[in-house]
Amino acid sequence: MSHALSYPSESKGVSLLKDVLIVLGASLLIGLAARIVIPLPFTPVPIIFSVQAVIFFSVYLGKRGFLATLAYLAQGAMGAPVFAGGGSGIPYLLGPTGGYLVGFAVLSFTIALFSEQLKEKTPLKIFAIMLLGNALDYVFGVPHLALFVGAKKALMMGCYPFVVGDLFKLGIVFYTLRKLNYFR
Repeated sequence: MSHALSYPSESKGVSLLKDVLIVLGASLLIGLAARIVIPLPFTPVPIIFSVQAVIFFSVYLGKRGFLATLAYLAQGAMGAPVFAGGGSGIPYLLGPTGGYLVGFAVLSFTIALFSEQLKEKTPLKIFAIMLLGNALDYVFGVPHLALFVGAKKALMMGCYPFVVGDLFKLGIVFYTLRKLNYFR
């Protein structure tokens, strides 16, 4: 009589290791995206690509994308130079662009939650979720920026100049998702 041996804990362990590596890898890619910075002379808020990296991973990986975003924020808070242009630390999080980083966590959670709950991942639904996520970043970033530049200047310095570029970058994320056959 033969018995097939199975190791369910090993299988779960391998799955967990795979998830951890995916989360850490995505967090490092978000950090690399944050190194691409285009400073603007009229605002402390630069053009960056990490927002769209967070959006991509939150859609594509769901809750693992959210965990990657949290890992990215924790790395930066602990001093790893992963924020825009190599910034890091708690003082950076408390600075003019810190609200946008807090927004990363909120937008990532929201996108991951909504994208995982969709029964049909249609292009229109996913793009709407991505737009919502991008808008949430402004909801957290602009009021925080206002603490440094005043309410009247915050929209002019932290929102309006970025909307068209963000739409273009969301288009790139959307195109990437399409190429990865994400939509069903």
